[in-house]
Amino acid sequence: MSEAPARGRRIAILRLTSLGDVIHTLPVAAAIRQHDPNAHIIWLAEEREHVLLQNNPVVDEVVIVPLRRWRAQLHSLMGVRQAAREWREMVRDLRARKIDVALDVQGLPQKTSLLAWLTRAPMRIGFDRPHVRHPAAALFTTVHVAPPPEARHIVDQNLALIGPLGMHQIGAPQFPLPAFPDAERRADEWRRAHGIEAHQRVVVLLPSTRRATKFWPAASFRELARRLLADPAVRIVVLGGPGEDALLAEVRDTLPPDRALAWAPDPIPDLVAIIRHAHLAIGNDTGPLHIAAACQVPAIGLFGPTSGARNGPYGAAGTFIQSATGQMEDISVEEVVAAAGRALTEPAP
Repeated sequence: MSEAPARGRRIAILRLTSLGDVIHTLPVAAAIRQHDPNAHIIWLAEEREHVLLQNNPVVDEVVIVPLRRWRAQLHSLMGVRQAAREWREMVRDLRARKIDVALDVQGLPQKTSLLAWLTRAPMRIGFDRPHVRHPAAALFTTVHVAPPPEARHIVDQNLALIGPLGMHQIGAPQFPLPAFPDAERRADEWRRAHGIEAHQRVVVLLPSTRRATKFWPAASFRELARRLLADPAVRIVVLGGPGEDALLAEVRDTLPPDRALAWAPDPIPDLVAIIRHAHLAIGNDTGPLHIAAACQVPAIGLFGPTSGARNGPYGAAGTFIQSATGQMEDISVEEVVAAAGRALTEPAP
């Protein structure tokens, strides 16, 4: 009688938010899958972000942790009761999974660190105090990792967390995403409906971001688009999400409507599908910019108060422009136009 196959390690990745940070953590799951094919990879994520992980080839299961929704429910007694009931059910579910290793990538004691502890995993890995987002997070982990000095980008720092699992020779980081066939169909229909042809070069502009200090002015994006449209083969797509229509319209204002389009799709897969087929993406420090780099679309990030070296679009397809003053408005249109020209003429990575 043949022996039953050995049970693979059950490894939980705790990175709840946001889109860009989930993208920057995907290489962790990909490297685990490569080095330990028998591992069972469980990812804890928020409701919005989990779509990037469901049906992802390097993730076996997704546990949704709806903290945003639970916070919104705290305004009523019924909401509090429902959130408390769902929280207890989730904790029981985590413990029933018998997780062997919990990787606290996010490092927030009130969020991921507490969840890592609640898994009861015997090995809970996180960054050491000098590198973790909040020093108290180190109290919830059993193994503390200091990324090597050469790990300047957050992707490389995240990959250091799997060193204690015996995984050191990582190779080039991989950013697998689901195929999203329905979204690909919708995006193709949208392009055809708006007259975008295969021979044209689509430049996606991403003017939104979460913090006001990280916004490059809408007027600068508009002038950038105007200059790029001097090339008759270029088409501009000003891309955003739900609730950002006013910003997209401000960027698009006065531009030729047949060559400068705006779209704010609700489903994240639709946004991914548009970006996947672009020739260039230019944007603030925002999740869709990192989706572009993950899809090996040339991506130019605009950075002011945050570090492009640490947080910029990763890989050969990515580059960034760092404001010398830390102020986004001090990034000139001329230097972005020059970077875009180089990206559009260089061969694909």
